Amino acid sequence: MKKPVIAALAIVLFALNGSAQEPGVVPAGEPAQAPGVVPVMVYEGYPVLKAGELLKPEFLTGLHHTVMEAVPTQGFSNQYTVQTDWGIFTIHGNQLLAKRIREFDAIASLEEASKSEEFKRSLRAAAAKPFHAIGGALQDPGGAIKGIGAGAGRFLRKAGEAMDREGKKSANTDSTLESVVGYSKTKREIAGQLSVDPYTDNAILQQRLGDMAKASFAGGFAVRAGTFALSAGANSGLASVAGNASFTADLENMVRDNDPLSLSAINREKLMELGVGEAAASAFVEHPIVTPSQQTAITLNLARLGRVEGIVDFLKMMHASRDAADVGFFLGTVKLMASYHEQVSPVKRILNLNDLPVLHAENKALVIPLAVDYGSWSAEADRLSRALMEYKPEGEITQRVLYVSGLVSHRARQELVARGFVLSDGIDIPLYKVGE
Repeated sequence: MKKPVIAALAIVLFALNGSAQEPGVVPAGEPAQAPGVVPVMVYEGYPVLKAGELLKPEFLTGLHHTVMEAVPTQGFSNQYTVQTDWGIFTIHGNQLLAKRIREFDAIASLEEASKSEEFKRSLRAAAAKPFHAIGGALQDPGGAIKGIGAGAGRFLRKAGEAMDREGKKSANTDSTLESVVGYSKTKREIAGQLSVDPYTDNAILQQRLGDMAKASFAGGFAVRAGTFALSAGANSGLASVAGNASFTADLENMVRDNDPLSLSAINREKLMELGVGEAAASAFVEHPIVTPSQQTAITLNLARLGRVEGIVDFLKMMHASRDAADVGFFLGTVKLMASYHEQVSPVKRILNLNDLPVLHAENKALVIPLAVDYGSWSAEADRLSRALMEYKPEGEITQRVLYVSGLVSHRARQELVARGFVLSDGIDIPLYKVGE
């Protein structure tokens, strides 16, 4: 039986961060060993960063949030405590912090719009219309069902996808009935206006989006340009799962214009074009934890690599994901893979090092993409670096590159460079002051 991702990747995910002390390890600051004893490695503890020194102003504080000063780095992600208009949130990792800040602004905008008498009347009207009775949608294939999308090819593809899925659905999606009658489409369009992910696991935002969609679709509430007042400087809610601006726009358009089944069909087709077999493609698009937005972002990033060897292996590694943290790790990893492929050297193949994706590039580099926020020198970093030094896949390797999304400590940099690694960090740090 395949071991869970978090267990299997424990060494990997915590590699560049602090960890529990092991026998024979002397914590920093303790007395040196007695004469004649073999020296032992001294590791760093868990650094606690300062939000005011780390984050750009727009991420540090806004109209509806304030990030508390202490930022522990235990684990592979920064741990943020955020005071908001809706209470205190603990947010794990840079990607999620960027997404949540955008969502806080969206929630406030939805709540402001819902104060009008027009909205209240529309929501009451919608409450009187259960989904099965809205406009006779299920009996009107020439009316509401037309909203699914014109064209026999698209319709048949979606119908086939529904048959393949056998009632399964990804995380945070609307029911099939809601999708058919148009509620889901309205909800996606509203989320698109707010630049947030309609499949977010933010329960408050899901509730506010749902109420607005019901009032609009079933109650007649008019959602116009300017209905939602958004503060300046907020980033897109999908940017944290996508990449550059054009990539983000493509992702937002796909998520807005296609329901989950249509997205699955599109993603399945793209994976097949990349040489992924039916079984692996099906296992990926039917994964119950991966949201439609994440599924699409991962597929589009893999498409940036083209038909490289090992995409199926990457999907198999990811298939063991059991929670949002697992999926976030692989999403961050595939973004780094695409970045190296486009910015440094084309990727020839994706390798599997104990469930850690590793790249072999045309420049003969063995590249380890690490989606971490901040890394210090730990026992796990020590072990991982030795394992990477000893790993000898087929093909010529002239350098070993650690390609890190976040930052590493000065001590970690010294140790890794001394062991012969090429260290590239700060690859994806839109929240940090450094790199401005």
